[in-house]
Amino acid sequence: MNTERTSSTKPKGWLYAILGVLALIIIGLSCWLISLKGDLSTLENEKEQQRADFQAEVDSLVRVHNELKANYGELSSQLAEKDSIIMADAEEIKKLLETQWDYNRIKKKVADLQAISQRYIHQLDSLYVVNEQLVAENERIREEVQEERKQNRSLQRQTEELTNKVNMAAVLRIYNLTADAVRFKGGSQETVTDKAGRTERVRVMFTIGQNDLVDAGSKTFYMRIADPSKHIISKGMGDEFAFMYQGELLQYTEKIQVNYDNREKDVRAYYIKPSGKDMQPGYYFVDIYDDHDNLVGQTTFNLR
Repeated sequence: MNTERTSSTKPKGWLYAILGVLALIIIGLSCWLISLKGDLSTLENEKEQQRADFQAEVDSLVRVHNELKANYGELSSQLAEKDSIIMADAEEIKKLLETQWDYNRIKKKVADLQAISQRYIHQLDSLYVVNEQLVAENERIREEVQEERKQNRSLQRQTEELTNKVNMAAVLRIYNLTADAVRFKGGSQETVTDKAGRTERVRVMFTIGQNDLVDAGSKTFYMRIADPSKHIISKGMGDEFAFMYQGELLQYTEKIQVNYDNREKDVRAYYIKPSGKDMQPGYYFVDIYDDHDNLVGQTTFNLR
């Protein structure tokens, strides 16, 4: 009787033991799954953080790259090939971050992009230094050219001034220019008069100065006398009684020929009043011109 009761209770003990073991296994699995879920969540968070860090790094590189291009202006156009590589690599990393997750591959891509960006910056700096040197050299050359032009202009002015001085020095100068009305007594004695009715001639006298820069020989002077009404007294209106002065054809009163030998020379010339024609009272104006386009003397005389 007792033996049967004992035999019937043994299997129930094992059952409880098995159930207890299963419960422990289930609890362990649950804990492991909970722990695994936490680890997976942590890993996912770490992955997202890594993704965000990579994206921030790429964005920073691209931003700095664009700022460099803007700051360096035309210089950056000389590195257009590297610029396209940087932008293409940045776009590739962005796509990998959005569509695939390969930490090592993306990390290597970002490192390569950083290296290319650094080389780009160094090359830009080198170009900038070279460009600054070229600008400084061009400025130096420009200043030298300007200084040379300034010196040439100064030399040209000095040459022109010297030429003008030589040309002026080569002009015959006249001194002691006088003009008088004269008449003759006894046919030969010359007497100065201030009366228009008694005037027979106009006498002009002057002295040619010494000048070794002028070629010796025959020299021509033109006497122009203007009467009180400012009309030029001339023997005729044809070209044979005219000379050129500063591009203009002028009538002369008398043409004076002088044999000049580079020494001072006194000159006396006359305008002979035509018979039957009286001189008018008033002031007369006398101009003397040479044959080299120069007005060399002026004077006046008065008749009553």
